[in-house]
Amino acid sequence: MASRYFIYSTLTADQLYTAWTTPPKGGMAAIKHQVRVKGGANVANNHKVTPRGVRTEVTREDMEILNDLHVFQQHMKNGFITIREEKIDPEVAVAAEMEQKDKSAPLTPESREFVEHGGAPPMKESEKDALADPA
Repeated sequence: MASRYFIYSTLTADQLYTAWTTPPKGGMAAIKHQVRVKGGANVANNHKVTPRGVRTEVTREDMEILNDLHVFQQHMKNGFITIREEKIDPEVAVAAEMEQKDKSAPLTPESREFVEHGGAPPMKESEKDALADPA
């Protein structure tokens, strides 16, 4: 088993995966271990670069805990996360075998929705906005 692993993510936001202790009778569970997996795929950074995937390096201990967490397993099953023992370019890892973006990714000119609407789709008004509008 490797001592370091590389997690490749196409999720838009960072994910903080948390393992909890078993709560004592009448008590509350406590945080046993947390692992932050970087997000930021499909979001432009300060350099106007929009990465398609992001890499996070974790330890073997982190990986053992992550493998037991349901939400982490769901993200893997849905194709947003993949794990490798070698460090490679996230653009290469992402392009071949992963979901390209999650539902929270912003629209870009390359987005299917953007193209279908000839630009950004119209914003939907919420009931709160409608109630605030006196017109």
